[in-house]
Amino acid sequence: MKLEQRALRFHVRGEALIGIVDVPERPLARGMLILADSSQYRAGSHRQFTLLSRLLAARGVAVMRFDRLGAGDSEGQAALQGLDDIAAAMKEFFIHVPEMKESVILCAGDAAASAALYAAQDARVTGLALLDPVLAPRPAATGGAAETPQPGLRYGPRSAADRLFRRAAAFRRAASRVLGGAVPGQSVTPAQAQAQAGFGGRVLLVCGGAQPPGQDATRGFEEQHPRSRRVEIAHAGLDARRSVWRDAVAFAAASWLGSW
Repeated sequence: MKLEQRALRFHVRGEALIGIVDVPERPLARGMLILADSSQYRAGSHRQFTLLSRLLAARGVAVMRFDRLGAGDSEGQAALQGLDDIAAAMKEFFIHVPEMKESVILCAGDAAASAALYAAQDARVTGLALLDPVLAPRPAATGGAAETPQPGLRYGPRSAADRLFRRAAAFRRAASRVLGGAVPGQSVTPAQAQAQAGFGGRVLLVCGGAQPPGQDATRGFEEQHPRSRRVEIAHAGLDARRSVWRDAVAFAAASWLGSW
């Protein structure tokens, strides 16, 4: 299948963001937006997502990846990252692939928190693929201020308000256990937990790294979201620059995307 790669430049809060979209000759109605976590830019393994997007595009899936605020070639400050840049990227994605009717978000590590919060408020997002998701914030690489991702993730079907609040409460308890109890600045607010619990789409959990927070988180997802699918890729975490990781993730993602 022929592929077209387009370089994108769009704006949020007056800052320019840089992205790339891989468009198949006959794109499917369901596309994929990729979010790399903060460590990918330092480690350089975000290049795996470039190859991953091409593999998925060859299967008919339109894929967009972009540098978030203050990351890679995009302008702005990483500490100001929120949901605005994800919303701007999603808008641009749908403009450039009009055949697309919905999208999933594939995210790695600490990007999972932002993806979950965004997905809960955009009905076009029908699925989340989480690669070794991390609940706890990563330590800052320098002495300066760093972004603190929202530590909570929670998935569940849309339901009555009372069930939603029960799920949100259960998530707060699970997140507290993962974080080792209440930690100043790292607790999940009721509003955050409620928003994340409102996501009613599909969830794919891809696990393979040696990150205890991520592993604990995925166990919690499975308990609270029985419709989730879990894939284990031994010795192929996010920091492993191996073709086996890329190929296995591409196969798992493509299979999952076509399962509903």
